[in-house]
Amino acid sequence: MKNDLAQKYGRLVVNFVNAGGTDDAVLSFLRNLQGCFSFSHDFYNSIKNRFPSAGSIAGGLSDDEKKLLDVILDKNEIVGELNDKLKLINYGIEHYDPRTRTISLTSLERSRDPGDGTTQEMEFGPGPALGGGFLQTLKLLGLSIADGPVAIKIDAIRAEIEEFLGPVAAGQLSSLIRSAHEIEEFLLTFGGQSYEKIELLAKEQREIFDFHKKIAAIQTDCSDTLRMITQGRPFHDIPALAKFLAIYNQAGPHRLVIGSGNRLLTVFPIDEHADFATQGIQAWQVALQRIVAYCLIEFLKPEKNIAHLKKCLTCSRFFLASRPKIQKYCNKQCRLKRNNSV
Repeated sequence: MKNDLAQKYGRLVVNFVNAGGTDDAVLSFLRNLQGCFSFSHDFYNSIKNRFPSAGSIAGGLSDDEKKLLDVILDKNEIVGELNDKLKLINYGIEHYDPRTRTISLTSLERSRDPGDGTTQEMEFGPGPALGGGFLQTLKLLGLSIADGPVAIKIDAIRAEIEEFLGPVAAGQLSSLIRSAHEIEEFLLTFGGQSYEKIELLAKEQREIFDFHKKIAAIQTDCSDTLRMITQGRPFHDIPALAKFLAIYNQAGPHRLVIGSGNRLLTVFPIDEHADFATQGIQAWQVALQRIVAYCLIEFLKPEKNIAHLKKCLTCSRFFLASRPKIQKYCNKQCRLKRNNSV
């Protein structure tokens, strides 16, 4: 490829896709930015420590605290799954306290208008008729359809929840009770303040996990796009490419500035300080997605670049071939390994 900048764009995308995990993918992405855009030379070293890696929360915790963090994360995931099922009968779990094994249930059929204090009927799901004995139990416990959150011991409605939601819910409730025992043991040793600290960290960890799932999704879409291109698919038949093109079109026009050596440098409409220095995870996701989309499309715009994109016959990693007509392997080791196996 004669276009050095397009090659750098392609290398950023290829390295991002080839990375073994989401942490490595983002670090590779950050390392390649300076070569593509006019970010400062110390950008990578200054920003990499602010990246919310998958293990950033647990890194500073003791073994007991890490164990508790895992327990709370599992507990929160189960509560979320049960909550989704209870919404079918217009109820929701507002909170679950494992220390007292208490569920705070609330009706979803009424919402309060903060403007005038009146209530307004809301419709959710297929209706309360599906609840059966569960709703009858709630009625006996004094929870009417118009009530706000009501705290109920999980043991008091365990049988009814299991009957309504089935055997999967039975196992989930057993896990919730088991987590309560583990949390009780932790409280006896470390006290309530430590538990509350880990509970807050669990919320941050969940947000980071969700963020890394989105990074993995971007990786997958990008990998699918490169794979289909190397297979000779028409661009119209590559769904993920259409998504990247839409992001590219929304990113706004780039501009040129005068750089050293009488060069005109492309400045992408993302600022390293305004976007990457922001602590919010959302800023990371937006910046990463926009730049990956931009680099992918800019690499593909010159039609001749496509011929240089290859997938190694040995390790299946993508690479940019300097001699596309004869190059089939990403490096000498893969070529020798392939020849020895034949």
